[in-house]
Parts: sequence; structure tokens; C-alpha cells
Amino acid sequence: MRKFCDIWKKIVILILLFGLVDFFAFGSETFPFNSNLSQSELEKLNDGGIVLRNIGTIKKICMEENVCQYSDEILRMFRDLNPSYLAEIIYKIPLENNSDLIEQAQKIFSDYSLYREIIYTDDYNGERCNLFRKSELIDFSEENSIKVMNLDVRMDMLSEFKAQLLLKEREGEFFFSQINQSPLKWKFITAVGTKKMRAGICCFQNDGFWYVYALGGIKAPRIPFITKEIDHQFIGRIQDFAVFYIQKFNINLDLLKKN
Repeated sequence: MRKFCDIWKKIVILILLFGLVDFFAFGSETFPFNSNLSQSELEKLNDGGIVLRNIGTIKKICMEENVCQYSDEILRMFRDLNPSYLAEIIYKIPLENNSDLIEQAQKIFSDYSLYREIIYTDDYNGERCNLFRKSELIDFSEENSIKVMNLDVRMDMLSEFKAQLLLKEREGEFFFSQINQSPLKWKFITAVGTKKMRAGICCFQNDGFWYVYALGGIKAPRIPFITKEIDHQFIGRIQDFAVFYIQKFNINLDLLKKN
């Protein structure tokens, strides 16, 4: 009987030890990105650059799971979509002297009129044009600190469509998403179906820094002979969209430059 009790005590101690290991592993901050993020991309991130990854498939996403609630929500949103074209954007900001980042994010992403200020530059011919021709509010609602805006939107070369914006925050995190609520058409052809074009952006804290993380993607046919051109046009628009909004943040990068 005593031998049995001793064995049982050891088993309980082992279980508790494993539980403590799991507890500390979950509670500690770890690097939020996996090996899909290359060394050169990591160096650019640490130097204060905007990392833009034209990855094309969810298998190449570099964001780890369980980093924060909102990054997981974005990952689920895009796994559900399984996009044909996909881009990933990452930006790193020192937490010190930038404590109001979430307040700024709420103000910036709530201002749907900014869409009409975004300029897209075509790398092939150097032409510059407005990325969005129209962005008008249909209705707005707010409940439990979750803002929902429905817009009439028109992008260059495409038909007018409806888009839904969602903004929310929790302690130390911010979330923004945009999903089309009607098809995007080119002339009489449906280019992107309803809810097949999505953007998700979150801000979160990790190891003394803010990270701005975004995914943008569409589910659309990959057509031979023009897929490369579509890919180029898509990534260019995503890049100009991301850079425009990141430059709207009033941030202090002095600490980043010293590291």
C-alpha cells in the first residue's frame, strides 16, 4: 500500500510539473513568427522597414498560432477563404513613446474617406491613379465597443460593390477587417465573388514592441497567361494600401534605430 502511495505521489508531481511547464509556456511572450519569415525579411523588420510578402497561399503564412486573440481571428478568416492570391504585411514599432497606437488605429481605420486618398502606382508603366474612386457610408452601428460600417465602394477598373468594415479592440490589441458584401465585376464578368476579397489587420504587443500584422487576399480563378499580371497588380495595390495606412501613424522610431 505504501509503495502504491509513493508511486501515485510521483505521478501527481509529474503531472503538476508538466502543468507548470505548460502554464509558463503559454504565459510567456515568444517570437510571433515562424521559419517562413526569411532572415532578410527579419533584418528589414528590425531595421524599421515594412515587410511585404507576396505568398499566394496560406501554407506560407509566417504568423504563429496563439500569439494573440486577434491574430488568430485573422488566421481563421483566411483559412476559411483559402485565397488564390495572398499578401502578408508586417511592421514593428517600439512600445515606448508609442503607447497610444490603438487610439491612433481606431481613428485612422474609422475614417473611410481616407480610401479616396490612396494612390496606386503601376510599376510597369509608372502610371499613378486613385486606388478607390468611391467610398461612401451606407450605415454605421456600434455595440459593445465593436464598430461596423457598411460602405459603397468602387476601385479603379472595377464595378461598384458593397464592403463591410469591422473594428474592435481589447487590452493591448486592435482588430480591423474589410470584406466585400457583393461581387466585384469587370465589365460584365464577375472577377471576385461575394465575401471572397478580405483584408485583416491587427496590432498587438510583444517583447517591448507593437507589431502591425495584416493579410490581404482574394479567392479568384488563376487564369493561364494572365495570372502573373493579376498577381503583380494585386500585390502592388496591397503594398500601396499598407504603406499609406502605416504612414498615417504618428510614431517614434528612435528606439528601433538604436537597436
